Amino acid sequence: MTQLAYAQLITFVLTMMGGIIIFIVSQIALKLVIEPVQQLKGAIGQTANTLLRYQAKITNVATDEEVSAAVKGHAAELMSKAEVISGYRLARRIFRLPSRVDIRSAAQELNLISYSLLSAYTQHQQPFERPLNIFQLSADNSKALAKIGKLLKVSTSYSS
Repeated sequence: MTQLAYAQLITFVLTMMGGIIIFIVSQIALKLVIEPVQQLKGAIGQTANTLLRYQAKITNVATDEEVSAAVKGHAAELMSKAEVISGYRLARRIFRLPSRVDIRSAAQELNLISYSLLSAYTQHQQPFERPLNIFQLSADNSKALAKIGKLLKVSTSYSS
């Protein structure tokens, strides 16, 4: 084998190995970071969608088991989607994600909203407590919506 043919073979092998290594590294980045980030952003968007869609029920503290379950599901989904992102601190900076602390706080607010919409919660109130408590819950839910919007960096209200 001539020296030229040998050099071409080495170049071919190194090029192929380099291509394979780049492919493997890109797939690792895709599966461990990029796809989970997209899923988290999707979950944040779905959460905002639910909060906007049911804003009137949430702020008026209308008893609705279905909405309560949906809001509670979003809380769990946000937490789980954030947990699977490898290198979250770096991904947070690159993709402008909320911090894990902000996601946890938003999930807690979502759980409080969810609880306020349960019929079992309102049934345990005394008749004389209900009007005052409903006004307080309404105010609390409105504040929670605003807080969730700031924490997740999304719109949760149609007003500015």
